[in-house]
Amino acid sequence: MGECREVAVSALLAVGAVVWLIVVPLMFAQGALTAFGIGLGPGNPAAASSTFTWASWLGAGIPVVGVVVSATTRRRGWTRFYGLGLVLVAAVAALRWVRTHPAPPPPPEPRHCVERSGGDNECPGG
Repeated sequence: MGECREVAVSALLAVGAVVWLIVVPLMFAQGALTAFGIGLGPGNPAAASSTFTWASWLGAGIPVVGVVVSATTRRRGWTRFYGLGLVLVAAVAALRWVRTHPAPPPPPEPRHCVERSGGDNECPGG
């Protein structure tokens, strides 16, 4: 019984790696082709939305599940592989967040004369 479980866990981790390395990038490529209409006529971003959503969930979820399964079953190689995948996913998510959340604009300078105590008056005409 224990040997069957070992084989099943190893197969699950290997299938997860194949899906994460091959299927997820192909899903992103298919979404890009659909959204931008490259060679397929006019683009349709709405139709590509679900493909991008599934690819994003799989791209982030597979490394998380892989790290948990491989760490709990004490498979160091798989833990490193999925851990590096998780770092990559976190880096991509951080870059995406930075691009979609720009820094707030600096506070505007006063448009009128503001006199400050203890110094020269730099107001025009003052």
